[in-house]
Amino acid sequence: MCAVSLTKPVAVVALGGAVGASTRFLLSELWPGIWTILVINVIGSLLLGYLAETVGPDRLSRLFLGVGVLGGFTTFSTFAVDTVREDAVTATLYVVATLVPALLAARLGMLVGHRHRLARKAAA
Repeated sequence: MCAVSLTKPVAVVALGGAVGASTRFLLSELWPGIWTILVINVIGSLLLGYLAETVGPDRLSRLFLGVGVLGGFTTFSTFAVDTVREDAVTATLYVVATLVPALLAARLGMLVGHRHRLARKAAA
């Protein structure tokens, strides 16, 4: 793929990333602390699971919403840094309280998205 054909996808990812990262920043300013990041990551996992099942083959939509908005909204690096800054008990609780709900949320989002896609298909 040449640089010219990457211009539009990169712009779409950048725009979505700006939306997602700005939203995360505002939420973490309103409610500072590791537990806000936990909630953000779980909600982002739920939405990405739903997105994975519902967004059609349009590459730019997937890039904007998935890589851009939700990639900018969720944050693994903040999760990692927050974890190593905490004491052992809080860090362990934080890891478990983030990963288990995030994985379950992603699966739930996929299940809901799958059912929504089937319902739309049946109605068409």
